[in-house]
Amino acid sequence: MYSFLKNERAADSLPLRFAITSILILMIMALFFTAISDLKQNTDKDITTTEISKIVSNAEQISVRGEGNMIHIEIEIPENAEVHMGEIQKRGDEETGWPSDSKNYYIQIDEQQTIYESKAAFSNTNMTGPYTISPGHHELKLETERDPATGILFVKISEK
Repeated sequence: MYSFLKNERAADSLPLRFAITSILILMIMALFFTAISDLKQNTDKDITTTEISKIVSNAEQISVRGEGNMIHIEIEIPENAEVHMGEIQKRGDEETGWPSDSKNYYIQIDEQQTIYESKAAFSNTNMTGPYTISPGHHELKLETERDPATGILFVKISEK
């Protein structure tokens, strides 16, 4: 009869149990970090969309009122996001489609780009092209002006 203290059959399979447990823990950790990364990217997108909706809603309101209106707003763009107002995303060395794409804007977070449409047409302060908003805190001035060449009423965006 074998004594419980002298029986070593279970000790033979102990390294295999540790290996399987380690692999399972590593797989769970990989899934956890992937989920956290996706959550952060979704949070950055939601924050950026909320901040840009401030610009878009104010731009649409002053655009409806006509030429010569102005408003100042503050926004905070997350670290890995960038917003391009008045254009659809470029591919490579492609020229921008401004002013025909001036009622569009897109948000780029890391490598993911999402295109949106607005009722207002966007321009930089010189009315020569789109306006790009980089990450960080911005105090922006939105001002409406009609382009004499095209007749389009633009919302010019500039830093305050």
